[in-house]
Amino acid sequence: CRQCAMWSALALLFLVLTTHSAALDTAQCIQPLGMESGAIPNSDISASSSFDSGNVGPQFGRVRTDSHGGAWCPKHQVTTEPTEWLEIDLHKVHVLTAVETQGRFGNGQGQEFAEAYLLEYWRPKLGKWVRYRDLKGEEVIEGNSNTYLEARRELDPPIWASRIRFLPYSYHRRTVCMRVEIYGCYWKDGVVSYSMPQGDKRGTTWEFYDATYDGHWDGELERGLGQLTDGRVG
Repeated sequence: CRQCAMWSALALLFLVLTTHSAALDTAQCIQPLGMESGAIPNSDISASSSFDSGNVGPQFGRVRTDSHGGAWCPKHQVTTEPTEWLEIDLHKVHVLTAVETQGRFGNGQGQEFAEAYLLEYWRPKLGKWVRYRDLKGEEVIEGNSNTYLEARRELDPPIWASRIRFLPYSYHRRTVCMRVEIYGCYWKDGVVSYSMPQGDKRGTTWEFYDATYDGHWDGELERGLGQLTDGRVG
């Protein structure tokens, strides 16, 4: 029966988690991963486009760093249908618990910032880019209100990814520039995906859907991660 299969999958996953990995403590997974420090090299930062790659290319999209033009600036203006992105390749799967953004200060000459943005991420088990949604199902993340102050946003649930993209978003057409940092830690323990039947609804108040699952939804949940590995208890 479907319910039997679901509970069997849950029991098996619980056994895997308790046998092979420690519980994720996101409070200990908050280190900056290297945009500001330079630990992430320029070769691992790319973008959909740049207004001027020599001055505002992706390599200049580092938070609290004011070099050359002062930020990454895409060639095209952005709207509520974002097509521009700044990508960071971490090569190995990391747990990402927060992100930080900043506009283009440019020695006081900059006027561009992203008032909002979306996140997309990729990891080998997924084999596809996934749009990030928080626990409320929201995709749009509040960005900056000026060119100089940083804005840090916690990710709840966290993201398991080896590559991440920032997609600037605007409620009206505008020119934007961004500097970013990502926070988290290298993920070397535990499962990298799980598969199981999707949950169901019991009565009018109890729902057992895994709404944050980022894998493939086709009757079954396959090759992704969700609420069973988000570090939350209860």
